[in-house]
Amino acid sequence: MLRKRLFATGIATIMMAALMIVPTNNVFAQENKNIDLTNRENIYYDESLGANVIAFTLNEDGSVNYLTKTEVDSITKNAGSEDINLKEANSDKVMLRDYRNWYVFRQTSGPTLYTGSLKKVSADLVAPRGGGSITKNVGYTSTHFFSASIGSQDKKAAIQAGATIGWQSSASTSTSYTVNLRAGEKGYIGFYPYYNKVVGNLELYGNWGDGLISTERGVAGYSVRLTSDGEADGLYIFIYK
Repeated sequence: MLRKRLFATGIATIMMAALMIVPTNNVFAQENKNIDLTNRENIYYDESLGANVIAFTLNEDGSVNYLTKTEVDSITKNAGSEDINLKEANSDKVMLRDYRNWYVFRQTSGPTLYTGSLKKVSADLVAPRGGGSITKNVGYTSTHFFSASIGSQDKKAAIQAGATIGWQSSASTSTSYTVNLRAGEKGYIGFYPYYNKVVGNLELYGNWGDGLISTERGVAGYSVRLTSDGEADGLYIFIYK
């Protein structure tokens, strides 16, 4: 009996170690882009922000794709709705004994696009005396996150290992912006980060032949979405103050 327990413990330890080797990537931008926002024809008023804005995404060649108010509203209407105060996942829980266990993630849906909440990613850009153009370099790093109930590292590792996508834990971008400001104006760069969302069930297993111990249902992981050149993807917005 002792030999069986020692053998089971060894197998469980190997499985746990395998789960912890997760192909997560950290991507850091190497190239600075120069974005010219001096054309004021693309300004519109955003009621939710109470300010004039210029909204845009970046094309594969680095050029700017300006967005209309309608396009932005369709992207951001639920932005950040899952960033904080996530609902607790339904869980079939049992009393656990003191032995080794491990998690397995079974993906049930996704990946789907999720838009995170608006982040201020630059200091204020202030118009020069008399107005004119001003250039500012802006860097930002987007990082992955998980459902509120996924607090431990072994749970996060299981989701990353079980997801059907190449998991991206973080990515950064560095961009130079030139904006045209009238005398007395100022503004800043905002960013709505994009994520690849996966949903599934997180199963807990024990190492003494008990099999499945419990299941947390409907848990989610949010992997950083990348552009074609490996930078953090998302919607950019210049907000006039």
